[in-house]
Amino acid sequence: MPLSRARLIPDAIARFRADFPLVDISVHEGSHAELVGPLRDGEIDMMVGALRDPAMALDLAQRPLFEDRPTILARRGHALAAGWDADALRRYPWILPPEGTPLRQLWQAMFAALGGDLPAVPIECGSVMTIRQLLVGGEYLTLLSHDQLALELEAGLLIDIGPAPGAISRTIGLTTRADWRPTRLQQQFMATIDQAAAHMNS
Repeated sequence: MPLSRARLIPDAIARFRADFPLVDISVHEGSHAELVGPLRDGEIDMMVGALRDPAMALDLAQRPLFEDRPTILARRGHALAAGWDADALRRYPWILPPEGTPLRQLWQAMFAALGGDLPAVPIECGSVMTIRQLLVGGEYLTLLSHDQLALELEAGLLIDIGPAPGAISRTIGLTTRADWRPTRLQQQFMATIDQAAAHMNS
């Protein structure tokens, strides 16, 4: 899922391939809604990304890896780079994932803590590449993890104007079928994901 594409899964694959160079790996990218069906059908072995309410998926097993705290991002030179308050955040359009996603729920919780109406979200998008280009070329704001746009932040194309106020965090983890019995290599790959997650938080 989106967050894990940027750093966690590439790191895990590199570590795993160093120990098991003859094992092939197939990565399927998509949102939770796009991947959960293939997971249940056995077309994919596991999902890595923001965890959902366990009560909504009793046939799935979820294992936390780490807590991610998203931040407010904008283009270099954005008017809010010098500082902002709740009213200022409402004056600018936002780019966010669709309703019901963990990140959208965190954004709503952030504004609930700030009080007042929600600002406009004229663009719903889950593609980090698309969000990046829209941020660079406009006055938009978004709520994302540093890891998802690390290169753009390091290059100075984007800036972090956060952190988001309130207890804004999401649990990133690994999801499998509850009745799944992984092979030795699949167990090893999941252990490697654990190692990569620990390295990210060190």
